[in-house]
Amino acid sequence: MTDQDPINRDYLEQNAEDTGRDIVAKINEVHGPQWKHRLELTKLMVSLTSAILVGTITFSGTLIQSKVPQNPSWLLILSWALILASLIAALGSFWAHSNLLSFHPRWVNSMPTLRSRFEKLKPNSPNLVQDILDIIGQESIKALEPVGKADIWSNRLLKSSFATFVVGLICFLIFGACQI
Repeated sequence: MTDQDPINRDYLEQNAEDTGRDIVAKINEVHGPQWKHRLELTKLMVSLTSAILVGTITFSGTLIQSKVPQNPSWLLILSWALILASLIAALGSFWAHSNLLSFHPRWVNSMPTLRSRFEKLKPNSPNLVQDILDIIGQESIKALEPVGKADIWSNRLLKSSFATFVVGLICFLIFGACQI
């Protein structure tokens, strides 16, 4: 800041960083519990689908070569495919979930861009305050946008995982009932 340039860019940058930290704290306060529960459900789906796949494939020789006249082995294979799809969807939910906590790093990484844009501000502009707010708003939207998409995809993939798991389990139960 000089006499001719009344804008304290270091102060603006520090306030922008503090604003980012405040946003992260608010996001974690509001969404954190939901994200934590979703992560636990995703872990559960990965564990269940993996265990069922390993268990049923281990005994597949016994299951498929049953001496029951009406042995619908295609149901067993369909259940494996659905449970595998459930596992893949759960892993996709994990992947999307990893982006949910990416706002703060993205915000910190945007500091050079903010500094550059702050340096271009005209100190005598009648809209100086609005220009500063616009810069911070635009950069925060850029940093937040991937988080919103990740939240949507993590949720969709977890729901898909549940749905395919249930259908796969039903197919397996029908296959088992046919063995009796």
